[in-house]
Amino acid sequence: MANNAKHSQINLLLTRPKAGAEAFWNALGSETQTFVTPIFSPLLKIVALHPNLKKLDSVIFSSVNGVIHSPKGDGKIAYCVGAMTTKAADKAGWEAVQLGDTADQLVNKMQRMTISTPLTHLCGKHTRGNIAQRLMDAGRSTLQIAVYDQKKIQLNRQAREVQDSNFPLLVPLFSPRTASNFAEQNKGSAPLHLIALSQDVADEVKELSNKSLSVAASPTRVAMIDLVQNVTRQVALG
Repeated sequence: MANNAKHSQINLLLTRPKAGAEAFWNALGSETQTFVTPIFSPLLKIVALHPNLKKLDSVIFSSVNGVIHSPKGDGKIAYCVGAMTTKAADKAGWEAVQLGDTADQLVNKMQRMTISTPLTHLCGKHTRGNIAQRLMDAGRSTLQIAVYDQKKIQLNRQAREVQDSNFPLLVPLFSPRTASNFAEQNKGSAPLHLIALSQDVADEVKELSNKSLSVAASPTRVAMIDLVQNVTRQVALG
C-alpha cells in the first residue's frame, strides 16, 4: 500500500470473541495494521452448555468452539468443516478428517462414504446447514447435540463511538448470527465497508446502508484475511 492514503483514519471493528478477534488482527500483518485502528467489541458470548456426553463414537465438528467445548477425542474419528476446526480437533486428540470448508461440502462427501458407527454433530445451539438432519435423511444415524450457546451481546462504547464518526468503518463478519446482531445495532453514520465470510452472512446485512459489501472467495480464514487486506487497500487509496 502507498503512504498517500486519502483517509486520515480507518476503523476496523472486530466482533469475534476476544481470542479469535486478536488472532485475526495479528494475522492481518503490519502493512494492513498501519492503515487501520482496531476496535475490539465482541457481538457473541460463547457459553458452555455441559450436555451429557457419556458415549461418543464418531463425531462431526463444524466449528472450533464445538471442539473446545467437547471431550477429548482419545483417537476417535472427527469429521470436520474447515482447516481451523480440523487443526483444533487434531490437537484435542481426535483423528481429525477435513471434509471441505462448508457444511454442504461435508454432507455431500459423507453421503458417499461408508461409515459404520453412529455420528454425533457437536455444535452450537444456533447452527446452520442442517448437517445432522440431512445425514439422517440420507440414512446415516446422526444425532445433533449443542455443546455451547452463542449469546448476543451489545456493542461496547468505543464501537458505538466509531459508528457515529465520519471515518470509514470496516466490519468483517464471520457468522449469520453475528451479522444479524450487528445489523440490529447499527445506528451510526460512519461509512460502512462490510466484509462477509459467505453469502449467508452477507444476506443478514444487505439491507444496511453501506459503501461496499464484499463476500470472501471461500468461507475460510485465509480468504477473509485476503479480503480485509484488499478492502483496506481500496479504502486507504480512495
